[in-house]
Amino acid sequence: MNKRNIERYEAKPIPVPISENLEGAEVFSPFGPMILKSKAPESLVRRMNQYANTNPRTQGACEFLLTNEQCMDGGEDSLIRYTGSLIQTYIFHIDNLKIASVDFEAFWIVNQTAQTSSPTHFHSCPIAGILYLQTPTLADGAEDGNYMLGRNAGYINFLHGGNQQFSKSIASFRPVVGDIYIFPGWLLHVAEPFLGTGTRRSLAFNAKPQFQVR
Repeated sequence: MNKRNIERYEAKPIPVPISENLEGAEVFSPFGPMILKSKAPESLVRRMNQYANTNPRTQGACEFLLTNEQCMDGGEDSLIRYTGSLIQTYIFHIDNLKIASVDFEAFWIVNQTAQTSSPTHFHSCPIAGILYLQTPTLADGAEDGNYMLGRNAGYINFLHGGNQQFSKSIASFRPVVGDIYIFPGWLLHVAEPFLGTGTRRSLAFNAKPQFQVR
């Protein structure tokens, strides 16, 4: 491998805040997949919820694809433009690479009711993402957890590695309306079941970036 190819895989030595009581020491976490988190525009979240509410299947737990028209609605503020721009930012930040375009395999909405989950899985694409559109009202004590952080509270858990000493292998995030995550499609993740009332509604997508020819 030449110098440029090797540099692509070198992480920036930025310390991770773990504790204020390290007596001047710092902790770094430079290895592993990168996850981008951002906040989607309220207008986009509202528009996606309107599409979901008009679908008769959203009365319970279900999944359904968005149409091309729904993905492109809104012009410059459309779902496909917003997520494409965010993916460009993600790739440029990590690999300093510019992409010519983003091809999307699919956008789909997932409605989950109490005690339903998405088992551990990965996506069949280079880039995947999830946008939260609705969150439930959690039952008392739901966030106390169980064997995994966020169990019973409907958190999304990203999994990488295993039982490796002096290493972290789980990253857990509580769903918040408008929060959007971009991550490698091969990264294992699971949506934990929640205890409470209402619906956890998310919008997922698969994408394949097309890189510019140097």
